[in-house]
Amino acid sequence: MPGTRLKNAFLVTPEGVVRADMVLRNGRIVLPDDSAACDQEIDLTGKYVVPGFVDIHFHGFNLFEFTLGMYDPATETFDVSESAYRHGFDMLQKRLCQYGVTGFYVGTWAAPVDTLDRCFRYLSEHMARSSGTINGARLRGGFLEGSFLNPRLCGAMNPEYVLEHSRESFDRIQSRNMIKLANVVPDYGRRSCDLIEYLTAKGIVVGAGHVDATCVQWADAIKAGLKYAVHFTNGPTGGSTKVFDGGGSIEAVLSFDEIYAELILDGYHVNPAYVRDIMRRKGLDRIIGITDAMYVAGSGMTGEFSLGGICGEISENGEYFAVVGKKNTLFSANITMDRVFANILNWLSRPLPGIWTRKHDALPFEEAVTAAARICSTNACGLTGLNREGYGTLATGAPADLAVLSIAGSAGSYSVAVERTIVGGTTVYCVGAR
Repeated sequence: MPGTRLKNAFLVTPEGVVRADMVLRNGRIVLPDDSAACDQEIDLTGKYVVPGFVDIHFHGFNLFEFTLGMYDPATETFDVSESAYRHGFDMLQKRLCQYGVTGFYVGTWAAPVDTLDRCFRYLSEHMARSSGTINGARLRGGFLEGSFLNPRLCGAMNPEYVLEHSRESFDRIQSRNMIKLANVVPDYGRRSCDLIEYLTAKGIVVGAGHVDATCVQWADAIKAGLKYAVHFTNGPTGGSTKVFDGGGSIEAVLSFDEIYAELILDGYHVNPAYVRDIMRRKGLDRIIGITDAMYVAGSGMTGEFSLGGICGEISENGEYFAVVGKKNTLFSANITMDRVFANILNWLSRPLPGIWTRKHDALPFEEAVTAAARICSTNACGLTGLNREGYGTLATGAPADLAVLSIAGSAGSYSVAVERTIVGGTTVYCVGAR
Protein backbone atom coordinates (compact mmCIF):
# COMPACT_ATOMS: atom_id res chain seq x y z
CA MET A 1 0.00 0.00 0.00
CA PRO A 2 1.59 3.35 -1.00
CA GLY A 3 2.38 5.83 1.70
CA THR A 4 4.74 8.48 3.01
CA ARG A 5 7.06 8.01 5.98
CA LEU A 6 8.04 11.07 8.00
CA LYS A 7 11.33 10.08 9.62
CA ASN A 8 13.05 11.20 12.82
CA ALA A 9 10.57 13.97 13.67
CA PHE A 10 9.49 15.30 17.04
CA LEU A 11 5.76 14.52 17.10
CA VAL A 12 3.65 16.83 19.25
CA THR A 13 0.97 14.43 20.47
CA PRO A 14 -1.74 14.90 23.13
CA GLU A 15 0.50 13.01 25.54
CA GLY A 16 3.53 15.18 24.87
CA VAL A 17 6.48 15.33 22.48
CA VAL A 18 7.95 12.05 21.22
CA ARG A 19 10.66 11.40 18.67
CA ALA A 20 9.38 8.84 16.21
CA ASP A 21 8.56 8.07 12.61
CA MET A 22 5.04 8.61 11.30
CA VAL A 23 3.45 6.98 8.28
CA LEU A 24 0.73 8.59 6.18
CA ARG A 25 -1.53 6.20 4.24
CA ASN A 26 -4.74 6.96 2.38
CA GLY A 27 -4.71 10.46 3.82
CA ARG A 28 -4.51 9.27 7.43
CA ILE A 29 -1.94 8.88 10.17
CA VAL A 30 -0.42 5.54 11.16
CA LEU A 31 1.19 5.45 14.62
CA PRO A 32 3.42 3.83 15.53
CA ASP A 33 5.17 3.40 12.21
CA ASP A 34 3.80 0.18 10.67
CA SER A 35 7.22 -0.59 9.07
CA ALA A 36 5.58 -1.51 5.76
CA ALA A 37 7.23 -0.14 2.64
CA CYS A 38 6.45 3.44 1.61
CA ASP A 39 6.91 5.01 -1.78
CA GLN A 40 8.25 8.21 -0.21
CA GLU A 41 10.40 8.99 2.81
CA ILE A 42 10.97 12.49 4.18
CA ASP A 43 13.71 13.08 6.72
CA LEU A 44 12.46 15.55 9.36
CA THR A 45 15.37 15.35 11.77
CA GLY A 46 15.11 18.21 14.24
CA LYS A 47 11.67 19.29 12.99
CA TYR A 48 8.38 19.33 14.92
CA VAL A 49 5.16 17.88 13.54
CA VAL A 50 1.96 19.41 14.93
CA PRO A 51 -1.70 19.13 13.97
CA GLY A 52 -2.40 21.62 11.19
CA PHE A 53 -3.59 24.99 12.42
CA VAL A 54 -7.33 25.75 12.25
CA ASP A 55 -8.37 29.43 12.16
CA ILE A 56 -12.04 29.78 13.09
CA HIS A 57 -12.08 33.60 12.99
CA PHE A 58 -10.74 35.03 9.76
CA HIS A 59 -12.14 37.65 7.35
CA GLY A 60 -9.61 38.05 4.58
CA PHE A 61 -6.00 38.42 3.49
CA ASN A 62 -3.86 39.82 0.69
CA LEU A 63 -6.53 42.23 -0.64
CA PHE A 64 -9.41 39.71 -0.52
CA GLU A 65 -12.25 40.31 1.95
CA PHE A 66 -14.98 37.70 2.26
CA THR A 67 -17.75 40.24 2.81
CA LEU A 68 -16.76 42.65 0.02
CA GLY A 69 -14.59 40.86 -2.55
CA MET A 70 -11.20 41.75 -4.04
CA TYR A 71 -9.78 45.18 -3.25
CA ASP A 72 -8.06 47.29 -5.90
CA PRO A 73 -5.69 49.81 -4.24
CA ALA A 74 -5.51 51.87 -7.43
CA THR A 75 -9.25 52.61 -7.52
CA GLU A 76 -9.89 52.02 -3.79
CA THR A 77 -12.88 49.85 -4.70
CA PHE A 78 -13.87 46.21 -4.22
CA ASP A 79 -14.57 43.86 -7.13
CA VAL A 80 -17.63 41.81 -6.15
CA SER A 81 -17.77 39.66 -9.30
CA GLU A 82 -17.90 35.88 -9.23
CA SER A 83 -14.45 35.70 -10.83
CA ALA A 84 -13.00 37.93 -8.09
CA TYR A 85 -14.39 35.66 -5.40
CA ARG A 86 -13.23 32.55 -7.20
CA HIS A 87 -9.72 33.99 -7.37
CA GLY A 88 -9.93 35.10 -3.73
CA PHE A 89 -10.96 31.72 -2.36
CA ASP A 90 -8.29 29.90 -4.39
CA MET A 91 -5.66 32.41 -3.27
CA LEU A 92 -6.60 32.00 0.41
CA GLN A 93 -6.40 28.22 0.27
CA LYS A 94 -2.97 28.37 -1.33
CA ARG A 95 -1.56 31.22 0.77
CA LEU A 96 -2.76 30.21 4.23
CA CYS A 97 -1.11 26.80 4.04
CA GLN A 98 2.22 28.67 3.94
CA TYR A 99 1.50 29.58 7.56
CA GLY A 100 0.67 26.02 8.68
CA VAL A 101 -3.10 26.41 8.26
CA THR A 102 -4.91 23.27 7.13
CA GLY A 103 -8.46 24.50 7.83
CA PHE A 104 -10.21 27.86 8.16
CA TYR A 105 -13.58 29.60 8.15
CA VAL A 106 -14.32 32.91 6.43
CA GLY A 107 -16.18 35.54 8.45
CA THR A 108 -18.55 38.37 7.62
CA TRP A 109 -18.68 41.90 8.95
CA ALA A 110 -21.90 43.76 9.72
CA ALA A 111 -23.28 44.26 6.21
CA PRO A 112 -26.57 44.59 4.29
CA VAL A 113 -28.47 41.34 3.82
CA ASP A 114 -28.05 41.38 0.03
CA THR A 115 -24.27 41.65 0.52
CA LEU A 116 -24.34 38.63 2.84
CA ASP A 117 -26.47 36.70 0.35
CA ARG A 118 -23.88 37.34 -2.35
CA CYS A 119 -20.82 36.26 -0.41
CA PHE A 120 -22.48 33.08 0.89
CA ARG A 121 -23.68 32.24 -2.62
CA TYR A 122 -20.15 32.55 -3.95
CA LEU A 123 -18.85 30.48 -1.05
CA SER A 124 -21.41 27.75 -1.74
CA GLU A 125 -20.47 27.66 -5.41
CA HIS A 126 -16.77 27.50 -4.61
CA MET A 127 -17.17 24.66 -2.14
CA ALA A 128 -19.31 22.69 -4.57
CA ARG A 129 -16.79 23.27 -7.35
CA SER A 130 -13.78 22.25 -5.24
CA SER A 131 -15.43 19.32 -3.41
CA GLY A 132 -13.20 16.25 -3.29
CA THR A 133 -10.06 18.12 -4.29
CA ILE A 134 -7.14 19.33 -2.20
CA ASN A 135 -5.98 22.75 -3.34
CA GLY A 136 -4.39 23.88 -0.09
CA ALA A 137 -5.95 24.62 3.27
CA ARG A 138 -9.48 23.29 3.71
CA LEU A 139 -12.15 26.01 3.50
CA ARG A 140 -14.64 24.82 6.11
CA GLY A 141 -17.50 27.29 5.70
CA GLY A 142 -18.64 30.66 6.92
CA PHE A 143 -18.73 32.57 10.20
CA LEU A 144 -21.56 35.11 10.58
CA GLU A 145 -20.05 37.67 12.94
CA GLY A 146 -21.57 41.10 12.50
CA SER A 147 -25.32 40.58 12.16
CA PHE A 148 -26.39 39.75 15.73
CA LEU A 149 -24.11 41.72 18.03
CA ASN A 150 -24.78 44.60 20.42
CA PRO A 151 -24.80 47.78 18.27
CA ARG A 152 -23.42 49.81 21.18
CA LEU A 153 -20.31 47.61 21.11
CA CYS A 154 -19.61 47.39 17.39
CA GLY A 155 -15.93 48.23 17.61
CA ALA A 156 -14.79 48.53 13.98
CA MET A 157 -18.18 47.49 12.53
CA ASN A 158 -21.04 49.64 11.26
CA PRO A 159 -24.04 49.49 13.66
CA GLU A 160 -26.46 50.35 10.84
CA TYR A 161 -26.23 46.77 9.59
CA VAL A 162 -26.94 44.94 12.85
CA LEU A 163 -30.15 42.90 12.59
CA GLU A 164 -32.90 42.35 15.14
CA HIS A 165 -32.31 39.16 17.10
CA SER A 166 -34.93 36.82 15.64
CA ARG A 167 -35.33 33.68 13.58
CA GLU A 168 -36.97 35.77 10.88
CA SER A 169 -33.90 38.02 10.62
CA PHE A 170 -31.60 35.03 10.22
CA ASP A 171 -33.88 33.47 7.58
CA ARG A 172 -33.59 36.65 5.52
CA ILE A 173 -29.95 35.71 4.87
CA GLN A 174 -29.71 33.20 2.06
CA SER A 175 -26.82 31.31 3.61
CA ARG A 176 -27.20 28.07 1.60
CA ASN A 177 -26.13 26.14 4.69
CA MET A 178 -22.72 27.77 4.49
CA ILE A 179 -22.88 29.32 7.97
CA LYS A 180 -21.09 26.98 10.36
CA LEU A 181 -20.40 29.48 13.16
CA ALA A 182 -22.39 32.52 14.24
CA ASN A 183 -22.06 35.38 16.72
CA VAL A 184 -25.25 35.93 18.74
CA VAL A 185 -24.99 38.04 21.89
CA PRO A 186 -27.13 37.06 24.92
CA ASP A 187 -27.89 40.74 25.67
CA TYR A 188 -31.57 40.52 24.69
CA GLY A 189 -32.70 37.77 27.02
CA ARG A 190 -35.37 35.44 25.69
CA ARG A 191 -35.03 36.81 22.13
CA SER A 192 -31.33 35.99 22.11
CA CYS A 193 -31.86 32.52 23.57
CA ASP A 194 -34.57 31.72 21.03
CA LEU A 195 -32.21 32.59 18.17
CA ILE A 196 -29.35 30.62 19.76
CA GLU A 197 -31.61 27.57 20.09
CA TYR A 198 -32.72 27.97 16.46
CA LEU A 199 -29.16 28.13 15.12
CA THR A 200 -27.92 25.34 17.37
CA ALA A 201 -30.69 23.08 16.05
CA LYS A 202 -29.34 23.77 12.55
CA GLY A 203 -25.89 22.53 13.61
CA ILE A 204 -24.40 26.03 13.78
CA VAL A 205 -21.87 26.62 16.57
CA VAL A 206 -22.84 29.82 18.38
CA GLY A 207 -20.49 32.23 20.15
CA ALA A 208 -20.83 35.72 21.61
CA GLY A 209 -18.67 38.79 21.01
CA HIS A 210 -19.25 42.54 20.86
CA VAL A 211 -21.28 41.69 23.93
CA ASP A 212 -22.46 43.35 27.15
CA ALA A 213 -24.63 40.60 28.65
CA THR A 214 -24.76 39.84 32.36
CA CYS A 215 -23.50 36.60 33.85
CA VAL A 216 -27.14 35.53 34.35
CA GLN A 217 -27.88 36.14 30.67
CA TRP A 218 -24.82 34.09 29.70
CA ALA A 219 -26.04 31.23 31.89
CA ASP A 220 -29.39 31.21 30.09
CA ALA A 221 -27.67 31.42 26.70
CA ILE A 222 -25.39 28.47 27.56
CA LYS A 223 -28.49 26.39 28.29
CA ALA A 224 -29.78 27.44 24.87
CA GLY A 225 -26.57 26.24 23.20
CA LEU A 226 -23.99 29.04 23.39
CA LYS A 227 -20.49 27.52 23.18
CA TYR A 228 -17.78 30.17 23.08
CA ALA A 229 -16.66 33.76 23.52
CA VAL A 230 -15.77 35.55 20.27
CA HIS A 231 -12.37 37.34 20.49
CA PHE A 232 -12.60 37.43 24.28
CA THR A 233 -11.86 40.85 25.88
CA ASN A 234 -12.04 42.48 22.43
CA GLY A 235 -14.88 43.69 20.31
CA PRO A 236 -15.40 44.94 23.09
CA THR A 237 -16.47 42.61 25.87
CA GLY A 238 -18.45 44.18 28.70
CA GLY A 239 -17.62 43.45 32.33
CA SER A 240 -18.76 44.43 35.80
CA THR A 241 -17.11 44.07 39.18
CA LYS A 242 -20.46 44.61 40.92
CA VAL A 243 -22.36 41.77 42.57
CA PHE A 244 -25.50 42.31 40.51
CA ASP A 245 -26.46 39.49 38.12
CA GLY A 246 -23.13 37.77 38.80
CA GLY A 247 -21.15 40.41 36.91
CA GLY A 248 -20.81 40.96 33.17
CA SER A 249 -19.53 39.07 30.14
CA ILE A 250 -15.89 38.95 31.21
CA GLU A 251 -16.89 37.46 34.55
CA ALA A 252 -19.20 34.98 32.79
CA VAL A 253 -16.56 33.65 30.40
CA LEU A 254 -14.07 33.21 33.22
CA SER A 255 -16.69 31.58 35.46
CA PHE A 256 -18.29 29.04 33.11
CA ASP A 257 -15.72 26.31 32.52
CA GLU A 258 -17.55 24.86 29.52
CA ILE A 259 -17.19 28.07 27.47
CA TYR A 260 -14.27 28.28 25.04
CA ALA A 261 -12.52 31.64 24.71
CA GLU A 262 -11.09 32.89 21.41
CA LEU A 263 -8.07 35.15 21.81
CA ILE A 264 -6.44 37.35 19.16
CA LEU A 265 -2.83 36.57 20.03
CA ASP A 266 -0.93 39.32 18.24
CA GLY A 267 0.32 40.94 21.46
CA TYR A 268 -1.72 44.10 20.82
CA HIS A 269 -5.37 43.10 21.15
CA VAL A 270 -4.74 41.40 24.48
CA ASN A 271 -1.80 42.25 26.72
CA PRO A 272 0.29 39.06 27.09
CA ALA A 273 0.01 39.52 30.87
CA TYR A 274 -3.75 39.17 30.55
CA VAL A 275 -3.32 36.27 28.12
CA ARG A 276 -1.44 34.32 30.79
CA ASP A 277 -4.08 35.25 33.39
CA ILE A 278 -6.88 34.04 31.11
CA MET A 279 -5.05 30.83 30.23
CA ARG A 280 -4.49 30.08 33.88
CA ARG A 281 -8.14 30.75 34.77
CA LYS A 282 -9.73 28.97 31.80
CA GLY A 283 -7.22 26.16 31.36
CA LEU A 284 -5.25 25.48 28.20
CA ASP A 285 -7.98 23.22 26.81
CA ARG A 286 -10.50 26.08 26.53
CA ILE A 287 -8.38 28.69 24.72
CA ILE A 288 -8.56 29.06 20.92
CA GLY A 289 -5.96 31.16 19.13
CA ILE A 290 -7.26 33.16 16.15
CA THR A 291 -5.99 35.78 13.72
CA ASP A 292 -9.14 37.84 12.99
CA ALA A 293 -7.24 38.88 9.86
CA MET A 294 -8.77 41.03 7.11
CA TYR A 295 -7.96 42.11 3.55
CA VAL A 296 -5.19 44.56 4.49
CA ALA A 297 -3.22 41.78 6.21
CA GLY A 298 -0.52 40.36 3.98
CA SER A 299 -1.12 43.05 1.34
CA GLY A 300 1.81 45.38 1.99
CA MET A 301 -0.55 48.35 2.14
CA THR A 302 0.35 51.40 4.22
CA GLY A 303 -1.56 54.42 5.47
CA GLU A 304 -5.34 54.46 5.75
CA PHE A 305 -8.07 52.13 4.46
CA SER A 306 -11.83 51.74 4.74
CA LEU A 307 -14.21 48.85 5.34
CA GLY A 308 -17.97 48.99 5.78
CA GLY A 309 -17.92 52.75 6.10
CA ILE A 310 -15.36 52.65 8.92
CA CYS A 311 -11.92 54.25 8.38
CA GLY A 312 -8.84 52.46 9.64
CA GLU A 313 -5.12 53.09 9.65
CA ILE A 314 -2.08 50.84 9.62
CA SER A 315 0.33 51.35 12.50
CA GLU A 316 3.78 52.78 11.75
CA ASN A 317 5.42 49.42 12.46
CA GLY A 318 2.81 47.66 10.29
CA GLU A 319 1.90 45.21 13.04
CA TYR A 320 -1.69 46.29 13.81
CA PHE A 321 -4.64 48.25 12.44
CA ALA A 322 -6.57 50.93 14.36
CA VAL A 323 -9.90 52.67 13.86
CA VAL A 324 -9.31 56.32 13.00
CA GLY A 325 -10.60 58.68 15.68
CA LYS A 326 -11.40 55.94 18.24
CA LYS A 327 -8.90 55.65 21.06
CA ASN A 328 -7.60 52.11 21.69
CA THR A 329 -10.01 50.61 19.13
CA LEU A 330 -8.26 48.12 16.87
CA PHE A 331 -9.45 47.04 13.45
CA SER A 332 -9.11 43.30 12.93
CA ALA A 333 -5.50 42.05 13.06
CA ASN A 334 -2.33 41.71 11.01
CA ILE A 335 -1.06 38.30 12.03
CA THR A 336 -0.84 34.77 10.67
CA MET A 337 -1.31 31.49 12.52
CA ASP A 338 2.37 30.59 12.56
CA ARG A 339 3.01 33.82 14.49
CA VAL A 340 0.10 33.02 16.80
CA PHE A 341 1.81 29.69 17.55
CA ALA A 342 5.17 31.40 18.11
CA ASN A 343 3.66 33.99 20.46
CA ILE A 344 2.01 31.30 22.58
CA LEU A 345 5.22 29.30 22.72
CA ASN A 346 7.24 32.34 23.82
CA TRP A 347 4.72 33.69 26.35
CA LEU A 348 4.43 30.27 27.98
CA SER A 349 8.13 29.37 27.96
CA ARG A 350 9.33 32.37 29.95
CA PRO A 351 8.29 33.83 33.31
CA LEU A 352 5.72 36.54 32.72
CA PRO A 353 4.06 38.99 35.10
CA GLY A 354 0.29 38.87 35.11
CA ILE A 355 -2.29 41.47 36.03
CA TRP A 356 -4.44 39.52 38.48
CA THR A 357 -1.64 37.02 39.13
CA ARG A 358 1.64 38.53 40.25
CA LYS A 359 3.82 36.16 38.25
CA HIS A 360 3.36 33.23 35.89
CA ASP A 361 6.16 30.67 35.88
CA ALA A 362 7.72 29.45 32.66
CA LEU A 363 6.56 26.11 31.33
CA PRO A 364 9.15 23.58 30.12
CA PHE A 365 9.55 23.68 26.35
CA GLU A 366 7.71 20.43 25.68
CA GLU A 367 4.71 21.54 27.74
CA ALA A 368 4.68 24.93 26.03
CA VAL A 369 4.85 23.50 22.51
CA THR A 370 2.11 20.98 23.32
CA ALA A 371 -0.08 23.78 24.69
CA ALA A 372 0.53 25.88 21.56
CA ALA A 373 -0.61 22.96 19.39
CA ARG A 374 -3.80 22.64 21.43
CA ILE A 375 -4.53 26.35 21.22
CA CYS A 376 -3.87 26.58 17.46
CA SER A 377 -5.60 23.38 16.40
CA THR A 378 -6.95 20.84 18.88
CA ASN A 379 -9.28 23.18 20.78
CA ALA A 380 -10.77 24.69 17.62
CA CYS A 381 -11.55 21.19 16.39
CA GLY A 382 -13.15 20.37 19.74
CA LEU A 383 -15.42 23.41 19.54
CA THR A 384 -16.50 22.88 15.94
CA GLY A 385 -16.90 19.11 16.17
CA LEU A 386 -14.08 18.40 13.71
CA ASN A 387 -12.49 16.30 16.44
CA ARG A 388 -15.26 13.73 15.92
CA GLU A 389 -13.63 13.08 12.54
CA GLY A 390 -10.18 12.94 14.15
CA TYR A 391 -8.93 16.39 13.19
CA GLY A 392 -6.71 18.37 15.54
CA THR A 393 -4.54 15.58 16.89
CA LEU A 394 -1.70 13.25 15.95
CA ALA A 395 -3.20 9.82 16.48
CA THR A 396 -3.65 6.62 14.52
CA GLY A 397 -6.49 6.97 12.05
CA ALA A 398 -6.66 10.76 12.29
CA PRO A 399 -6.70 12.71 9.02
CA ALA A 400 -3.16 13.62 7.96
CA ASP A 401 -3.57 17.41 8.22
CA LEU A 402 -0.19 18.46 9.58
CA ALA A 403 2.28 21.30 9.88
CA VAL A 404 6.02 20.66 10.02
CA LEU A 405 7.82 23.35 11.98
CA SER A 406 11.40 24.44 12.49
CA ILE A 407 11.82 25.86 15.99
CA ALA A 408 15.03 27.62 16.93
CA GLY A 409 16.22 29.87 19.73
CA SER A 410 15.82 29.75 23.49
CA ALA A 411 13.03 29.98 26.05
CA GLY A 412 10.92 33.07 25.53
CA SER A 413 12.54 34.00 22.23
CA TYR A 414 11.91 31.08 19.89
CA SER A 415 11.55 31.59 16.17
CA VAL A 416 9.06 29.36 14.37
CA ALA A 417 9.08 28.66 10.63
CA VAL A 418 6.68 26.46 8.67
CA GLU A 419 8.73 23.99 6.65
CA ARG A 420 5.90 21.93 5.19
CA THR A 421 2.10 21.76 5.34
CA ILE A 422 0.29 18.51 4.61
CA VAL A 423 -3.46 18.24 3.95
CA GLY A 424 -5.07 14.83 3.62
CA GLY A 425 -1.62 13.25 3.35
CA THR A 426 -0.65 15.51 0.42
CA THR A 427 2.06 18.15 0.73
CA VAL A 428 0.41 21.46 -0.21
CA TYR A 429 3.32 23.66 0.83
CA CYS A 430 7.03 23.03 1.18
CA VAL A 431 9.58 25.74 1.86
CA GLY A 432 11.81 26.26 -1.15
CA ALA A 433 9.48 24.45 -3.55
CA ARG A 434 8.13 26.26 -6.60
